Amino acid sequence: MAEFKHGVIVRGGPSSGRKVCAWRKAFETYLAADAANTNEAYLSMFTYPAAFLRHVKQNGFAGWRGPVFAEYICLDFDNEADPVAAIGNAQKLLRWLEYGAAADIRQVIGCFSGGKGAHLYLPASGFVIEPGPLLPKIIKAFALLLAKDAHLEHLDSGVYDTARIFRLPNTRHGKTGLLKLPFSGADFVNLDPAAIMDLARREPRDALIKTDGTAWCDWNLQDYLNRATNYISKQATAAPAASQKADLNRATLEFIQDGAHNGERHNRLFQAAANLAEFGADVRLARALLLEPARDSGLPLTEVESTISAGVNHGRRTP
Repeated sequence: MAEFKHGVIVRGGPSSGRKVCAWRKAFETYLAADAANTNEAYLSMFTYPAAFLRHVKQNGFAGWRGPVFAEYICLDFDNEADPVAAIGNAQKLLRWLEYGAAADIRQVIGCFSGGKGAHLYLPASGFVIEPGPLLPKIIKAFALLLAKDAHLEHLDSGVYDTARIFRLPNTRHGKTGLLKLPFSGADFVNLDPAAIMDLARREPRDALIKTDGTAWCDWNLQDYLNRATNYISKQATAAPAASQKADLNRATLEFIQDGAHNGERHNRLFQAAANLAEFGADVRLARALLLEPARDSGLPLTEVESTISAGVNHGRRTP
């Protein structure tokens, strides 16, 4: 979508400085192995409109609550103990797409992540996708529906938030030194996972796919996206109604709906748990309400659990 052409690029580790860029140009440069080097680098999962540039000038990169779009639907399969198993599940999904959705998987991009597993990029040209602030949640719901019906394991559903950055193809993992090596889906699905990991020790490869923008799959996949959209839209509609029935802090309701950004995640989670406890919620209920947005915000599970418990205990003691 022409209006949503801006992205955020990070050259270096995930905490390195962020810069606005032309999303498609940056992605295709790295995908074609035309970047100046293979050093660690990341690109935003989502694209942004011109209003995002004004937001960055006034407020920095955090806190964007406006609409976003996606050139690709990204799927992340992780298994630190067994990356081969994660790659195998990505290949399993490609086969499912080919036979269950008449997909031309030559237009899908499959990558060894360079670390714990595999990344898939499904072109947005296969779908009718509307930009909006809820799109990250919709894509997450879509990915979970696919994982359920394709009987997949190792899908990381915690990567879908507005500010998410995703390692660029043909760049090296900061810890392993291995390349995030890209292939067409048709090549990726037929390679032995161990062989893919071995190739990642070598040279970058040109995996730029020339397409005419036409649909690469049938309407079965669109049905999954429609179901995800309907589910998230109903959730969003229900949130204001819930706020009218209880006197929870606005910040608590916003955290349940949107999570929080890096730098404020722990405090926001703690405060939300404490506020819920003030209204009688126990740890189990607070966990049910806060676990998903906290994980979506990027917090590790152990930190989420301990912060919720501490917040609930604090809230119970508050007069």
